[in-house]
Amino acid sequence: MGEEKEDLKKEIESLKSQINTMQGMMENLMNMHKNVLNKVSTDSGIEKRYLKMLSLYQRFGKISPSIIPGIDDPISESIVEILLDAKSANITQITERMRHSKGSASRHTVRNRLKKLEKKGIVKKQDGGKGKTYILTDKVIDKWIELLGIKK
Repeated sequence: MGEEKEDLKKEIESLKSQINTMQGMMENLMNMHKNVLNKVSTDSGIEKRYLKMLSLYQRFGKISPSIIPGIDDPISESIVEILLDAKSANITQITERMRHSKGSASRHTVRNRLKKLEKKGIVKKQDGGKGKTYILTDKVIDKWIELLGIKK
C-alpha cells in the first residue's frame, strides 16, 4: 500500500510538471498571437477596413455605390459602377457597358440619368480628346473611399 501511494505521488508530480510546461507554452502562444494582431492592426488597419466592409455588407446586402447618397436607382448605380471602373467614359461607352452587363440599355435613358446625376453633383462632364466624357466628382470618390475605409 505504501508503494502504491509513492507511485501515485510521483505520477501526480509528473502531471503537475507537464501542466506547468503546457501553461508556459500556452502563454507563449498567446503572446505571439497578440503580437501578430498588434502588428497587423497598428501597421495597416486591415482589420478595421475589413470590419467596415462587413458592416456595409450586413446593412445593405452588398457593397455597391448605391450606399452613396443620391444614387437611388439601379441605372444610376450601374453608371457609377462603370465610372468607378473606367475612370471616364462617354454616353456611348457607358451604354455599351450597361448592355453588356445588364442585357439592355438605351442611350436616351443613360443621357437623362447622367443629367440627373450631374445636377446632384455625382458626375461631371469633361471635354476630352474624343468629345465629352463623364467622370465621378471628387465628392463621390471621397465618399466611396470613406465608406470602404480605404486611405487615399
